[in-house]
Amino acid sequence: MNSQESLEAVRKILAPSTLSYIEEIVLLHSLEGRLYREIAQEIGYEEGYLKDIGSRLWLSLSQELGREVTKKTIRLIVADYCADKSLPATQSPLTDPVFGKIDFPGHPLPFGSALYVPRSPLENLAIESLHHSGSLIRIKAPKRMGKTSLINHVMGNAHQAGMQTVVVDMRQADPSVLEDLDHFLRWFCWVIGQQLNLSPKFDKYWFASAGSKLSCTTYVQEYFLRQSQVPIAIAIDTVHHLVEYPDIAKNFFAMLRSWYEQSRVREDWQKLRLIIAHVAELDLQLPSHQSPFNVGLPLDLPWLTPTQVNDLAARYKLHQVGICDFGTLQPLLDVVGGHPYLLQLAFYWLRSGHVSLAQLLQEAGTDKGIYGEHLRCLGRDLERDDTLMTAFQQVLFTPKPTPLNAKMAYRLEDMGLVRMHGFKASLQCELYRQYFGAYPESQRG
Repeated sequence: MNSQESLEAVRKILAPSTLSYIEEIVLLHSLEGRLYREIAQEIGYEEGYLKDIGSRLWLSLSQELGREVTKKTIRLIVADYCADKSLPATQSPLTDPVFGKIDFPGHPLPFGSALYVPRSPLENLAIESLHHSGSLIRIKAPKRMGKTSLINHVMGNAHQAGMQTVVVDMRQADPSVLEDLDHFLRWFCWVIGQQLNLSPKFDKYWFASAGSKLSCTTYVQEYFLRQSQVPIAIAIDTVHHLVEYPDIAKNFFAMLRSWYEQSRVREDWQKLRLIIAHVAELDLQLPSHQSPFNVGLPLDLPWLTPTQVNDLAARYKLHQVGICDFGTLQPLLDVVGGHPYLLQLAFYWLRSGHVSLAQLLQEAGTDKGIYGEHLRCLGRDLERDDTLMTAFQQVLFTPKPTPLNAKMAYRLEDMGLVRMHGFKASLQCELYRQYFGAYPESQRG
């Protein structure tokens, strides 16, 4: 079975959804056994961006097929699908009448999702803040803690309240866009305009002689805010992606801070509501008066509390597979804590009936367990940087919180591997101790 035939099969599996051009490129190269690094070098995209595209694609296929699809298994699973044309209903929890329609974890929850567990009072604080003129909300948390799901929830409420809403994901900016400030700011305005159903008018509102930041500011004020009769809420997700482009980042963040300051005194800017989401601390030195990260409402996403874990278990209807009380889940919490993504993944597979709690716990910290792909991805990221691996080992093999270099601590916190206690770091959860404690010596840097 050749790659083109496999591509056609995937199109049928995901129908009526369609694959984007870049998804097809990632799929075809993956079917040929190419590494993300090799794909990035050949087509000119960043490796991290391609990994994100691939991860979302594998999750979509896993959701449709009821089997865990990864980059390594995609060819075999598609071949199995083509040989049979359809999977038995008992293989797919998504088609099981008892299981119901629950998406495979790993992607943000849409507004109104039955699986969204509020982390009170964060949602109420954010929604209330959006109703204040010129508000700015900063959402900070490691990867896969629910930042984008919170954005979707808050923006859904804003839309219901009559606001115009826009979500800009910085990962969608091509590398070529991020090579030049003017190009990037035009892209930023174009994305906003598209979601507001406004055609580009750069010829009218963009003045090259005034400079890129002032042109962008004028464009937003004159074309978006002044002509709107209602507040405009703009959520900027994954802004940490810009740290890889420090000149762009410093100018962009300084501009956002100036917008916030203008909203204090100017009527047009009072219609603007900003949300900025990012991982942990940003390794970018900004003068305090130019930083948007020391103003507005700060929201740090915590782990789920025991009450919220119970709520999530109820939403997955775990009582139908014999898990009826919090005590039964305690061994799982001892391994993954209140980490939202790790719990959702466990609850999904428990609810499906494909794995028992005993088997899940036995295999949790191994490559063949339900967390295998997640753990391998973390391992590959650590292996790329010996210094980062060494810093992580300090935490891994030290029972007490460990002092770390600030830059290394922030990077490990971004990855979700450690939690910070002031200037000291401790392991995020026992799952990582089980897996990385048994990591081959040759891969420890």
